[in-house]
Amino acid sequence: MATRSVRIQVLGSLRAWHDGTELALGPPGRRAVLGLLALAGGDTVARRDLVDALWGDRPPPSAVNVVQTHVKHLRRLLEPGRAPRAGSGVLPHVSGGYAVRQDAVDVDLWRFRELLAEANDAHRDADAARVVASLREALRLWHGRPLADLPPLTGHPKVVSLLTERREAFCRYAKAMIDTGAAAEVLPGIAEAAAEQPLDEAAQALLIRAHHALGQRGEAFRLYGLIRTRLVDELGIDPGPELRAAHAAVLCDPVAAVSAEPLPAHGVPKQLPAETRGFVGRAAELSLLDGLLSGGIAAVSGTAGVGKTALAVCWAHRVRARFPDGQLYANLRGHAPGAPAAPVEILAQFLAALGIPPDRVPPDAETAAALYRTLTADRRILVLLDNAVNPDQVRPLLPAGPGCATVVTGRDRLTGLVAVNGACRLTIDVLSPGESVELLEGVLGPGRVRAEPAAAAEFAEVCVHLPLALRIAAANLADRPGSGIGEYVAELREDNLLAALAVPGDEQTAVRAAFDLSYAALPADARRVFRLLSLVPGTDFGAEAVAALAGVETPRALALLDRLAAAHLVEHVPGRYRFHDLLRRYAAEQAGRRESAADRERALRRLHDWYLAAVDGAARLLYPHLLRLPASGASAEFAGLGEASAWLDAERGNLAAAVRFADGRGPWRGGSPARCAGTSGCACAGSNGSRSPEPA
Repeated sequence: MATRSVRIQVLGSLRAWHDGTELALGPPGRRAVLGLLALAGGDTVARRDLVDALWGDRPPPSAVNVVQTHVKHLRRLLEPGRAPRAGSGVLPHVSGGYAVRQDAVDVDLWRFRELLAEANDAHRDADAARVVASLREALRLWHGRPLADLPPLTGHPKVVSLLTERREAFCRYAKAMIDTGAAAEVLPGIAEAAAEQPLDEAAQALLIRAHHALGQRGEAFRLYGLIRTRLVDELGIDPGPELRAAHAAVLCDPVAAVSAEPLPAHGVPKQLPAETRGFVGRAAELSLLDGLLSGGIAAVSGTAGVGKTALAVCWAHRVRARFPDGQLYANLRGHAPGAPAAPVEILAQFLAALGIPPDRVPPDAETAAALYRTLTADRRILVLLDNAVNPDQVRPLLPAGPGCATVVTGRDRLTGLVAVNGACRLTIDVLSPGESVELLEGVLGPGRVRAEPAAAAEFAEVCVHLPLALRIAAANLADRPGSGIGEYVAELREDNLLAALAVPGDEQTAVRAAFDLSYAALPADARRVFRLLSLVPGTDFGAEAVAALAGVETPRALALLDRLAAAHLVEHVPGRYRFHDLLRRYAAEQAGRRESAADRERALRRLHDWYLAAVDGAARLLYPHLLRLPASGASAEFAGLGEASAWLDAERGNLAAAVRFADGRGPWRGGSPARCAGTSGCACAGSNGSRSPEPA
């Protein structure tokens, strides 16, 4: 039995010693065979695997003989006293291959792995000093890349795997050193590893942790910013958990002292706006919001002027006593003149309200958000975020405490908050007829309304039960105590209703101004479709009809309708879309300003041609025996009688409206627009509210 007189180094250039004397191992091929056998950790390496490693997919015919020759010479070097024809005690032949005898040879790689196992044992025993000592000794065995003098083996899987093992061992060692207060000693090695692996998040996280441990917070923040930008620019990803944890540790360091301090008495915020006087209805919605009393997020959406803010503020005042650590409010200006509020701007306001001195409010959004989350983590705070533009604007402003509640209002559906942040969606509709009349009583007085109940109901209908329109119109009527409700309703019907729904001297309270902001936020193609929808003679519309009207494919029409529905400029009902009369009038105004008469005429012609083709196709299936005038173009095709019948049922009202409209405007005249007779069902309206002589 051979003693351990042989020592082999693979963690660096390949070297070997016999009884302390270094050996000349010979040509690269022979050295490669020994290196591969040593990397195997005592396992057998088949001859074919050695051949593959040395020559790849083009071995010479003599490859096996060459390997056998290399092994023969290696045995002579490593066992100079071995008797002729005696079995090898260092490189025995095993089952068609060769192995290195573990009891006869010391290999630095094997010792490296033994020391890692010792570090694991020490970690389980919570012996930090022994962990550091074992890992330090393991890393000292490394003198460079494995088999660094054998370039053909650089990409060998075992070599690549070894490099990963070394990086992991160094990370463990560096973390242990940082934890034991020796960050300065290990920082140069960490910096070198981070420079070699600029996209390795573990290496970069270690560097941030080391600088943080040394009190170099500014450098730690700078490094995080660099790696975050690098990951986004080069890989298109955000930092992962390890990097974020390192960053959070830096963030929370100065925060801990701040958050541990009790807030001064004036630091308990009470920022809710005043309640809307005469708030009515919304019992179901208020009940749903009550589900937030134990914490959570509600995303309240709806069209302009429907009362989202009034609902949120009313509920917040009702439950504010349940949130003793304060109530925060911010207008995010999502649909307002000027740019939406930046999260860092709102965070600065919230942190100041929570008692953080201005000079201690972080200037960047990430740091400020971390401080905000820390301050709200153990508190019960109600946060009202009004008029949001999108979920990304909201997320940095969400408090961290499980007992905190957040209400977000916005004209868009804020689907991202529902999908990612678990928000409860609450879509607000217009008031019921009874609630509308109740609102009018609050502004005009019960006696005045009850004196003209029918006119009050008509008043509410003209304002489409939209709270903003009702309040503005009622406020204008309240300034005319001598006018009756019926008289005023007649004026609204005769005049430009949108122009009338404004408070003199306060443009921002106008219904048109509210619609303007929602409309302006749309992309250009969605604005065009919204304008053209005012031309539809009927009360609702399907995607195919809109595709014909706009001259686009049906999938594109669906996408644009969904965008309008998300902004609550149209309402999505099963299989159909519609919008209330105020929005129709507003769309007609925009069409009159933005669409030429010829463009409007072409859109109507496309819609009517589509109606004719679809009706002809349905009639051919359902009533084949009836005499029909020939259609001017190709008929639409339906899958069967059921589909044709369902289409006719869905479009019956629109078809009747289209017939009435066509009857009023007269026949097409070679593409020239005919004059409109102002027939019922026509959406024609100029910007002054009068009937246009041409289709709008």
